[in-house]
Amino acid sequence: MPLTPADVHNVAFSKPPIGKRGYNEDEVDQFLDLVEDTLAELQDENADLKLKVEELNDGGKATAAVGSSKVDEAELRRKIEADVRKDVEAKVRRDVEAKAEARIRDAESRAKAAEERAKKAEAAAAEARKSTDSSASSAATSGIVGSAATKGDVTSGAATPDTHMQAARVLSLAQEMADRLTSDAKAESSAMLSDARAEAKRTVDDADSSSRRILDEAKKNADSQLSDAKVRSEKMLADAKQKSEAQLADADQRSKTMIADANAQSQAQIRQAQDKATALQQDAERKHTEIMETVKKQQTILEGRIEELRTYEREYRTRLKTFLESQLEELNSRGTAAPAGTPEVEMHNQ
Repeated sequence: MPLTPADVHNVAFSKPPIGKRGYNEDEVDQFLDLVEDTLAELQDENADLKLKVEELNDGGKATAAVGSSKVDEAELRRKIEADVRKDVEAKVRRDVEAKAEARIRDAESRAKAAEERAKKAEAAAAEARKSTDSSASSAATSGIVGSAATKGDVTSGAATPDTHMQAARVLSLAQEMADRLTSDAKAESSAMLSDARAEAKRTVDDADSSSRRILDEAKKNADSQLSDAKVRSEKMLADAKQKSEAQLADADQRSKTMIADANAQSQAQIRQAQDKATALQQDAERKHTEIMETVKKQQTILEGRIEELRTYEREYRTRLKTFLESQLEELNSRGTAAPAGTPEVEMHNQ
């Protein structure tokens, strides 16, 4: 059973008897207090080390639990693909819309220019028609006036069928020119619109193809990045697990070493304290034995002295009795006149 601070605190040595020599009681108490404090510190240190070991064990279990968790690869893949697809579609949509708007604006401007040219042609045709009508009217008026002034004479300014035919041809040419210009403008406008639509469709197709290509490349990059991330994650988890296990093993080993050293130191101090206490007790018992032997010797001497005194007392009593008897005999022999029954004589006889 290991020695505890309570055992050291509650230890009690037997008091030496009166006259017995021993150690200083205050010094013994101080030494026992020192041993008690040392044992308490060692026990506290052992408790702290055990607590640290438990914490390290708990930390290792938590790290192992983290390392054993699986990454949801499908969810991560879907998220990356959705983000990439969203970014690519937004970029392609912006590019297509910008190019289509530019093409449409260009086609509209060209159509407006063609319409302006058609309007100008129609205006020119109307002007030519008006001019032709005016010429025919003035020619007819001149013919009528000439007939009234000079009857039967035909002048160069009179309205003739040739004049009407010429005016009709001019009007027809102007109308034909206006129709041709209008048709050309409409054809050019239609062609430009068709070109714009075709260009827009081609741009959309190119954008769609580009977006698909970019999406495929992004998907490949995402797969590659996901694979790299998975490899790095597994490597990091393996490294973390290995490092955690190494740290846990090192901490466990250091804890065991510290606990073993603390226990060894504690046991050494306990043995030293026990050896010291045993030495103190043995020394006290030795001194007690020496003192008891000395006391016994003195007792023997005193008993011999007492016996001598008793012998002397007996001898003294014998000599005193003999002396008193001799004195009585001497008194009796002198024939004193004292009565035989006097108290003094009886007391002496007794």
